[in-house]
Amino acid sequence: MYNLRYHLASLVAVFLALALGLVLGGLVVGQGALDSQQRAIVNGLQRDFQRLNEENQRLSAEVELQRGYATQMTDAWVKGRLDGKTFVVLTSGDKNEGLQATITSVEQAGGTVAVVKFEKPGMGLSDKKIAEAARSVVGTGTDLATSVAASLTAEWSTAAGSRPLTDALVSAGAISLTGLKTSTVATQAIDIAAFSSKPDKVALEIAKAYAAAGMYAVGAQTMTSGNSVAAAAAAAKLSAFDTLGTAPGQFTLVALFSGGKQGYYTLGNEDGPKYPPVPVP
Repeated sequence: MYNLRYHLASLVAVFLALALGLVLGGLVVGQGALDSQQRAIVNGLQRDFQRLNEENQRLSAEVELQRGYATQMTDAWVKGRLDGKTFVVLTSGDKNEGLQATITSVEQAGGTVAVVKFEKPGMGLSDKKIAEAARSVVGTGTDLATSVAASLTAEWSTAAGSRPLTDALVSAGAISLTGLKTSTVATQAIDIAAFSSKPDKVALEIAKAYAAAGMYAVGAQTMTSGNSVAAAAAAAKLSAFDTLGTAPGQFTLVALFSGGKQGYYTLGNEDGPKYPPVPVP
């Protein structure tokens, strides 16, 4: 079974063969003629290029076929599996990479999404104004990030007439909210927050607080982000994956929140699982 790496390798081979053919072709023009051995090399490269080009077209067609099949099967499998569940998605004001893929994955499975965007790294808790706003609610004497994470988890996972810490952080410009009303009860968390290609530490603290409170949280990132959010979540003993935005990534997210085998599903481990086992009826 071929994979993406094989597909890319074939493309590289095609272009290398083409480049070498162009170089030798230039020699033909410049010198007027080549001996029979050199001509044989050129002819051989041309045949190889043609063969690789045909193979690449076949592989491209197979990739499209399997991508379409995977997408259709995933869409059918996830339907209704997250009905009645509300998720808080922790994202950042940096790139928001993977946010739309996360929202789509949850909503296609029947879940509801509330988005909390960190406007500054670490929720800006190193900023005096923001720190004072947070301390006015959580008090002093404990680690600020830990206290904020625990308090926000409690506020977001229960229905309440008011959410003082959330309101204080919004007013201070630390976070902005979409869909997180005082009546919203979000008992699931998805952390995709990163700044300058580094996982946000306070977002991870909130994900950990969700898990510590007996709820559930997952760390996720796209294959191209390179921000190590998934690895940081896995190191914190949370489930995580780095295929967000693909059909396997959508399956993984829904499976993790609907009773699938927990774990770290990464493309970085050659021998490890890339997605949870598919449940068999």
